[in-house]
Amino acid sequence: MDGNSEQLITELREGREKAFTQVFRMYYGPLLNYAGRILKDVELANDVVQECFCRLYERRKEIKRGFQVRPYLYRSVYNSCIDAIKHQKVENNYINQELLDFYFSKVVETPEAEQALLDEDLKGAIQDAINKLPERCREIFVLSKVDGLSNKQIAEQLNISMKTVEAQMTTAFVRLRKELGWLLCFIFIQNF
Repeated sequence: MDGNSEQLITELREGREKAFTQVFRMYYGPLLNYAGRILKDVELANDVVQECFCRLYERRKEIKRGFQVRPYLYRSVYNSCIDAIKHQKVENNYINQELLDFYFSKVVETPEAEQALLDEDLKGAIQDAINKLPERCREIFVLSKVDGLSNKQIAEQLNISMKTVEAQMTTAFVRLRKELGWLLCFIFIQNF
């Protein structure tokens, strides 16, 4: 039976297990691959694909003549992936808001807590992020922000152009901001 044969469509509508098993075997792998490329998360992709098959089963009585299984499943997986991405963004915004709320309600109100945070967790996180920078980028960043050298002094010391120093500093800030989040990067810059 092909994926869009009238017999298969009829059996799907009737809720026959054999028909759903056939559709599952036929499309699960390609759909998982498709969702994985969109989400870049195999576990989440697996959940999305399984939910789409469940939805097909739940809505089986709505299946009409001429129903196309493959386009339906791909569209369903695509829409679910987009919903999952939106949900992750909302979740990330919520987590970032929680961090901001904590920072402004607890840390800013008590200078001792702010100092403790900066001295312990933050310094370790910053050092880890700096260590992840490419070697030349890290060297220039440390010379600038830790040793306090100007871009001109760094260029002379390393025998490179000032444009190279500026480009490497920009790269460092972009990577640190991505690694640490804007709040930690802001605190870091204020303390060096």
